[in-house]
Amino acid sequence: MGSLKAMMRKEFLHVSRDPTLIGFVIGLPLLLIILFGYALRLRVDHLPVAVLDADRTFFSVTITDKLEKNGQFLVRKVESEDDIQRLLKSGEVRVGLIIPKGFTENLGNQKTTEFPFYVDGSMPTLAQAALYGARLLTEDDFLSTLQMDDPDNPSGPPRKAAIRISEHILFNPEMRDADFFLPGTIGIVLMIVVLTLSLGLVREKEQATIEQLMVTPITRLPLIAGKMIPYGIIALGDWVLVCLLARLLFGVPIEHAFFQVLLLSVLFIAALLALGALMSTMSSTQLQATFMGIFVIVTSVLMSGFVFPIEAIPSWLRPVAWALPMTYFIDGIRAFLLKDATIASQWFNLGMLMMFIVVLTSLSLLGFRKQLA
Repeated sequence: MGSLKAMMRKEFLHVSRDPTLIGFVIGLPLLLIILFGYALRLRVDHLPVAVLDADRTFFSVTITDKLEKNGQFLVRKVESEDDIQRLLKSGEVRVGLIIPKGFTENLGNQKTTEFPFYVDGSMPTLAQAALYGARLLTEDDFLSTLQMDDPDNPSGPPRKAAIRISEHILFNPEMRDADFFLPGTIGIVLMIVVLTLSLGLVREKEQATIEQLMVTPITRLPLIAGKMIPYGIIALGDWVLVCLLARLLFGVPIEHAFFQVLLLSVLFIAALLALGALMSTMSSTQLQATFMGIFVIVTSVLMSGFVFPIEAIPSWLRPVAWALPMTYFIDGIRAFLLKDATIASQWFNLGMLMMFIVVLTSLSLLGFRKQLA
């Protein structure tokens, strides 16, 4: 028993003498609870909706005003149905509504007007929220305001419903969970593999072998690249494996966008390797690096749009999502697989991953130089 107490005391002393580790042990749980307590929301406010008003009358404007004042939708007025399709495909809006020409005339004739309602089904949570929100246009309280009766001669019998919503779910018509989750799961697999493997520099420092490497005729960039590239090759092997499983077992349509997804994945892996190198230079022990990796992985899972829509995150917290390479990978791979997007249309996501590669690599080289100085 005495030896057990001595060993426990030794380990507690070891932890207490590592201020960085104490900061992770105490600060990480607090940060995660506060961050996710504010960030994780299923209800989506200000959902972007493109509205085409082909009627351009008082009553059609009333429809648009109702959407704007409800708070669940953020209205963006467009001039054609092609604009709606383009914005939906690019992800700039999640919903499209057409107010048909002749709506007011149908009101006067007590006829029902069918409103085409397009929903981006690539994220079922948002699609369900949009479909539920569209009900406000068919509620009795609202329809009662669309009256064209003469006050002196009010109509007697109840009229037909003035509006009928015609739902069109795009990109994932069946709203299959596999088509939504598995593209993001590919990114999670790559992140876990790369960040776990890329902490090799920390092992070199702990084992005091980094100095032996530095006395060899090799500069910082080849040293870091030589440590990281093998891990990237291993991650690409895992990428092939998970893509095959996603296609064969769950029918994820990856074959029609194979090269686009490959390009996106290579950039994502390179960004993760650069991030792993930076975490290695910032950590003096593997335990510290592991805590960093856990924080990045958990934050990426919950705030990148993998599970919860970014639109549901408070605006003041969204910069956290934008600071994650995973955010751009998930947006890009879903666009390639579900929306048949082109590489040109995904220039922003690809460009952001390239920026992460350059910035994180530069920071890791700078940090490595300071440690050797």
